[in-house]
Amino acid sequence: MKLFVNGCSFTHGHKGWDNDKNPPDWVWPSIMSSNFEETVNLAWQGGSNARIVRTTLDFFDNVKDPKNWLAVIQWSAYIRLEFHDEESDTYFGFCGANDQPVLTGPDTNKFIDIPIRFRKKILYHLESIHTQSNHQLIEQLVYHQYILSEFFTKKNIKFLFTGMNSSSQIPRDFEHPLLKLIPNNNILLPMSHLVNNRTPNLLESDTDSHPNKLGHTVIANYITNELKQRNYL
Repeated sequence: MKLFVNGCSFTHGHKGWDNDKNPPDWVWPSIMSSNFEETVNLAWQGGSNARIVRTTLDFFDNVKDPKNWLAVIQWSAYIRLEFHDEESDTYFGFCGANDQPVLTGPDTNKFIDIPIRFRKKILYHLESIHTQSNHQLIEQLVYHQYILSEFFTKKNIKFLFTGMNSSSQIPRDFEHPLLKLIPNNNILLPMSHLVNNRTPNLLESDTDSHPNKLGHTVIANYITNELKQRNYL
């Protein structure tokens, strides 16, 4: 069996990449890799859900043995976005974590500056976030989850969904007709349920909510156990 994962820095790692920005060996997918013939980690720090869906579909469209794969998707914050630059045919991710759009994540896995022509698009996105209700933002996450759920089901790919925290999770009382089509047994608790301010020994620091190496080990064990409970492993 082979493992595919996608997400943001909670899966890609928030530091310690090599020169090609490949994930370090202490993130949870790397820890779990000994259970699989092959592990592919397409996560990117600050990556949006739009990027997660796009790169996941692109990857599995070229896979000849989908039944031999497990997919674990770690959803990101629903305010994040990506832009496509037609001139360079490059996707640029916008994290939205601060006022300066400094985070970029092109498919070449290299950090490069956001083109000046993108600044207006980014400012428009920031303004549009303030005009959208929380319901509309969560609804976008529902669409993204439905797309991958249907895709995996049709491809006979076993999958699990998780998230980094509450900003990447659909609230229990949220109502939408598509939610009935997304299997509840495929949705795990967000990673912040395991790694939070009540478990400071699992956090990077008091001011950084990313899991540290021990935190990634706890997450790896949790996901591995969930896979075994479903007889996916």
